[in-house]
Amino acid sequence: MADIKGIIYSLHPLERKVLPHIGSDFKAILAKAGVSEAEALTAISMLSERGLAQCERGERKYYILTPRGEQYLKIGLPEHRLLAELAHGEKRMSELSLPREEVAPTLGVLKKRMLITVEKAGNDVIIRVLRRQAQGAGGQAKQGRPAGSLPPENPLTKYSGGLEASKLPPELRDEVEELVQRGLVKEYMQKTVSVRLTQLGRQAADALTAQFSGLDLAEEVTEEMLKSGLWRGKEFRHYDVALKTQGTVAGRRHPMVEANNILRDIFIEMGFQEMEGPVVEAAFWNMDVMWIPQDHPARDEQDTFYVEGRARLDTKLIAKFKEMHERGLKRTHTTKGEWSEEVASRMLLRTHSTATTFRTLALLAERARMEGREIANGKYFYVAHNFRNEKVDATHLAEFFQAEGFIIGDSLSLADLMGFVREYYARLGITKIRFKPTYNPYTEPSMEAHYYDPKLGKWYALINSGIFRPETLKPLGIEKSVIAWGMGASRIAMLLTGAQSMRDITGATCDLEWLRTRPVLSRNIVR
Repeated sequence: MADIKGIIYSLHPLERKVLPHIGSDFKAILAKAGVSEAEALTAISMLSERGLAQCERGERKYYILTPRGEQYLKIGLPEHRLLAELAHGEKRMSELSLPREEVAPTLGVLKKRMLITVEKAGNDVIIRVLRRQAQGAGGQAKQGRPAGSLPPENPLTKYSGGLEASKLPPELRDEVEELVQRGLVKEYMQKTVSVRLTQLGRQAADALTAQFSGLDLAEEVTEEMLKSGLWRGKEFRHYDVALKTQGTVAGRRHPMVEANNILRDIFIEMGFQEMEGPVVEAAFWNMDVMWIPQDHPARDEQDTFYVEGRARLDTKLIAKFKEMHERGLKRTHTTKGEWSEEVASRMLLRTHSTATTFRTLALLAERARMEGREIANGKYFYVAHNFRNEKVDATHLAEFFQAEGFIIGDSLSLADLMGFVREYYARLGITKIRFKPTYNPYTEPSMEAHYYDPKLGKWYALINSGIFRPETLKPLGIEKSVIAWGMGASRIAMLLTGAQSMRDITGATCDLEWLRTRPVLSRNIVR
């Protein structure tokens, strides 16, 4: 047997207002319950979900007057007014009292019904009644009326309160179509609601009316109730805590962004300042300042995404790098061949964030020169979006993130660089690291770092690093040493999420459900 009291005590206040009045038409429900249309629809929807009511919604088409139709209902149709002017004889068009915008369409209506003739007379037009309305003669029957006549009453009267399309008499179909075309009548779709109580709903409605008509339930426990003690004398609405509810899809950070934030936080904890740089970069900053020759394969279009346009470069600065590429340092005589400003000014999507490192070094050097001081020691980082025309596989995408950084100081060595790498990765849970020499065009010496994953029993590459060559720093006016590194932030995101492929955490093939439900990332790469 249904728990009617329990049902009533679980009803929302709007449901309790509307329930007793279901059975009346919708407008009567609004009036009797004292609720708005939106409130009534909400209550009916909730009652339907509980199985207390059944609701059917539909639409009805009506013909109603437009604002112009409302105006013509008051002052009369222009064809009636024009015939009234012609009642005492012909008129010239210039003599008509009709507004100019009404004249042409009105003449068209009256000519169509064979009620007037229009004759050219010099620069004017003479209008005469061909057949008076009262005669009712002429022509073949049309629209249920004799041709050559107008209805004696204003036809707009029938639509003043709205005429339901389903009740439109056949003889009025042509008339309403014409009025719609003239913009005097328009179609209006009215939503309809038909609601009735189920057997359970009828029991609840009867009980609500007979036994619980004055029921006043509190919806929540407020701070004021707790302070005053009023909650002790209150009856509260009942809630079914075991009721299954639909899960909410909440927005959250993408795992790539979350991983980048972890890397960023570690840099900031270690006292680094964040850099910024453009995504669309000049080849000069992306290649030339980094001691990369202009005929290097990395500049080919199969490796780099070039874009339209040319960069405007500092003439003094490019002259220094031109000399460095073509003549090198006096003590080493190492050169990179002929250098072209046209090649250096090409625009591209940056292939690595080291372009921003050199922009920052140039800015720091210029500020120091302007202030007449030596460039200050410092630590800088950047987690940047980069692009390369890569063959896509588990660890390579055409776009990726890179964590870049450098330290500028006096007499920095590989020992300082190794110390930084060990400290940084210890904060990611990596303690077993080994180093090996490598080659970079812009660093000498250069070094890779690898970490050991005890779970998989393998060594994995972590970072590429080195000490910037003097050929890259001297044109900027920097005499100090700079240790620098770059790490694949996208690959670190793979390690932090446990993904087997970079495509598992970004791109069109990424699992949307996993993005929504995955655990929050921790800093530990090695678990």
